[in-house]
Amino acid sequence: MTKESDRLAQLERIARIKAERELKRFAAFSLHMAQAQNHAGAMRTALDQSYRSTAPLSVAEARIANAQAGRSARELRQAEAEVARMLPRFDAARRDAAREFGRAEVLLSLSALRRADEKAPRY
Repeated sequence: MTKESDRLAQLERIARIKAERELKRFAAFSLHMAQAQNHAGAMRTALDQSYRSTAPLSVAEARIANAQAGRSARELRQAEAEVARMLPRFDAARRDAAREFGRAEVLLSLSALRRADEKAPRY
């Protein structure tokens, strides 16, 4: 007959495997999210730089600058929309990873408590 602490330890190992899988999934998603946020930040910087330019421009240069500012504004809007679309899934992945990690930690502590109870002398 297996001890209850052994069964809890087996459950904890399974929970660790699931937690590692969720943490890896979250890490990949986090990297993708960071890249999307960096892209949006780069578009904000490009747009800001186009409006802060104080150099005198000819009519042709002003048209080119205006076209570049418009393109940067469109790309910024698209990048921010992509980040907004990803945010709910990102939050869900973070919650899943935290839940699985917490489950593994609880099973570890329960297993340790049960093992200590089993080793304690019985009077």
